[in-house]
Amino acid sequence: MAELVLYHLPGACSRVTMTALEQVGAHYADRPVDLRRCEQRGPEYLGVNPRGKIPALLVDGRLLTENAAILWWLHCEHPAAGLLPAADAWGQAQQQSDLFWVSSVWHPSVRANMMPIRWTTGDPAPVRTRGKQLIAPLLARLEARLAAQPWWYGEGWSIVDTYLYWCYTTAEEGEYDLSGLDRIGNHGRRVAQHPAFLSAIAREDAARQRMG
Repeated sequence: MAELVLYHLPGACSRVTMTALEQVGAHYADRPVDLRRCEQRGPEYLGVNPRGKIPALLVDGRLLTENAAILWWLHCEHPAAGLLPAADAWGQAQQQSDLFWVSSVWHPSVRANMMPIRWTTGDPAPVRTRGKQLIAPLLARLEARLAAQPWWYGEGWSIVDTYLYWCYTTAEEGEYDLSGLDRIGNHGRRVAQHPAFLSAIAREDAARQRMG
């Protein structure tokens, strides 16, 4: 069994990877990286992950970064764990496409809304405005899809649901108004009760206590 170490920050997008680790039943150590204190730029963490980002997963000392890549690797290692549903090559390619779409389109759009100062050296207000403009059609698409089914892939949860949940709840923390998106609201309540998600939240709470 591989030795796994997850570098993360409670509440950050690393929560998605932590949920996946809980879903597959992995034994892993978790090490929080305090971005508020710029620990991701310090020599200790850069020695682990030269990109200075989270999440980072060490697998027997080997580094794997980026949510989409980590999630896909965990799915391949634990295909029966239910992270993603399709078994045929075409379905798997579609699932990879979905992961890349959430990580490369949803995620940066949410960040522009939540933390616009990261995208400009000037006035962050126009960046936040643009972030909201980019998020709106994504949420509309999700709301429409959830009108026909409870989860992104139909009748069953997948890790894509948790990644989407992180995106729209983070947008809401950035003062994006989700009122009127009732199907997304229902989806969020289902995701928040998923056992692996609850386990990840408990682990994050313990990490917060260690961080002080």
